[in-house]
Amino acid sequence: MKYSRALAVGIALLSIAAATPSSLAQNAKPAAPSAVSPETVVVTGQRPTREQREKIVWDFVYAHAKLTPKIDQLARWVKPVCPAVQNLPPGYAAFITDRIKAVAKSAGAPVREPCKTDIEIVFTSDPQAFMNGVAVKEPALLGWHYVHQTEQVATVTKPIQAWYVTDTSNRVESYRDDPYHSAPAGTPGSRISHGQLSVFDTVLIVLDAGKVAGYPVGQIADYLAMLSLSEAEAPDDCRALSSVLDLLSSDCSASDRPQSLTAGDKAYLEGLYAMDPDEIGSLQRSSVANSMLRNSGDR
Repeated sequence: MKYSRALAVGIALLSIAAATPSSLAQNAKPAAPSAVSPETVVVTGQRPTREQREKIVWDFVYAHAKLTPKIDQLARWVKPVCPAVQNLPPGYAAFITDRIKAVAKSAGAPVREPCKTDIEIVFTSDPQAFMNGVAVKEPALLGWHYVHQTEQVATVTKPIQAWYVTDTSNRVESYRDDPYHSAPAGTPGSRISHGQLSVFDTVLIVLDAGKVAGYPVGQIADYLAMLSLSEAEAPDDCRALSSVLDLLSSDCSASDRPQSLTAGDKAYLEGLYAMDPDEIGSLQRSSVANSMLRNSGDR
């Protein structure tokens, strides 16, 4: 059993109610009183120690909190989250975009209407052919990479895969993160902040339509929400504190794959959008972890 199932931050409590169909209930007769007391089943479990809970949360943060290559900070949205879905019927596309915006609003990310698309979600039967086209026509959409790495970076390795373009801002000007240009000047002389922050510019998410077919649209929408709002270091390695990003992981058993955003996912996103955007990356990770632990009653 995972430690996370004993954590307030990592447990989804499922109430299963057994209901008798109304057509049967109308014909049902009250059962005769029984002289035998009903059997009592007691389920017990051991709550992980505080040290174990802290390790579980920190493992989750390190797996999900990827630092940007330019200034080693956590990126998040400062402009409105604005997803668009390609190659799905309008009803399904609207459901996914509405869900992403709802999760963003709940986490504290900016949402506004109308908005300019900055999260492009593409369903395709041939994701590699699509990404080959991106590599040739719009290589900037692949995010940080050297020119000789373009083909490698554009290689599709997952049924759902994301590419992130980030900017570095000093709140006066913002520069696109790439290996060939410097970041805008920050504030020297501080060990906790350089007066710079990493922000998302655009996110491209490509789904292999054949491999995600059969999954409920709600599961896919939650998966896409998590990918849209944060960049994970190791998104699908099935750690102790579960994430909706474990849904397609080959390391997880079917019973360990969440059906929706987990409590850990929600606590992580809330911590990400509540942290100080100017702090150095190590302090930002610590801030997110402490926020998650506070939600579990450990801070």
